[in-house]
Amino acid sequence: MTRHESSSNNEPGVRIEAFGAEEMPPQELWLDLEQIDNLIPRIFKDKDGIPVLYDAGTHEKGLDKPDEISILSLELLAPLTLIKGYTATLLHLNNAINEDQKDRYLRGIESSANKLIRLLENIRDLVQLGDTESITCHPTSLSHVIQKVVSEMQSQATTYFIKFSRFSSVPKVNINQQKIEQVTTNLLSNAIKYSPEGSDIEIEINQVGNQSEMEKLFGYVPKIRFPCLIVSISDSGIGIPETELKRIFNRSYRVDNRITRTTKGFGFGLYMCKVIVDAHGGQIWARNRTQGGSTFSFSLPLEQ
Repeated sequence: MTRHESSSNNEPGVRIEAFGAEEMPPQELWLDLEQIDNLIPRIFKDKDGIPVLYDAGTHEKGLDKPDEISILSLELLAPLTLIKGYTATLLHLNNAINEDQKDRYLRGIESSANKLIRLLENIRDLVQLGDTESITCHPTSLSHVIQKVVSEMQSQATTYFIKFSRFSSVPKVNINQQKIEQVTTNLLSNAIKYSPEGSDIEIEINQVGNQSEMEKLFGYVPKIRFPCLIVSISDSGIGIPETELKRIFNRSYRVDNRITRTTKGFGFGLYMCKVIVDAHGGQIWARNRTQGGSTFSFSLPLEQ
């Protein structure tokens, strides 16, 4: 919190740099010093710089080498502490902030709640799939599933443009729609998280009948079942070290680079993607793009 001699109206005040949801631009909130002293004994800031009345960072102390339980606790605490911080701030600063700023706090609450729901769904599915190693599938239009996820994600990530390309006639595939939506959402969220703001995210569906078609389309042939549909999501981020491409789908594994060191999360979502795709009889993999960034792909076998 930075104190200034005067605000824009020449009255003593405090300037707080505030951020709303992850994709929102910085805003400035001016509060009278007397209001601050009366309302708040101490202001903390979350990872985006938004002023909150609850210090979320204290939970991460002493976890330089976390085990799986502590990793899971951090995954749960991250969105919960943001929700608590945003809510407490709204309660105590309700009369000191304008409607636009209130809206930004509410969007932050909604974004954190959505992350928490996705994480709990992942945990639930890990338990279920670990017990049964099978899922209920039905013939489904993969194009419709992807389009639904793209529409939902685009409405949340307004500073990115998600391009969706597909064949005009993609056959139905035997899948669990909810689980494949979950995989696609996790991969799109990752692409957005690690891409520069304002960049494009590309997602496409390809139908591949054999190894030669696969090599012609992608330039390589991973070990997958043919015929199949392949969903690929490409970003323009910093890419992944070649030595780590085969490890990123391991449980709780994260690539160690300058972005992941400052980004919440421990790779739980990618492991969940692998579990779901494996249960469908498919494969999931990642590779770097020659023009920069990376591409995550997963295959779904077609009925012969």
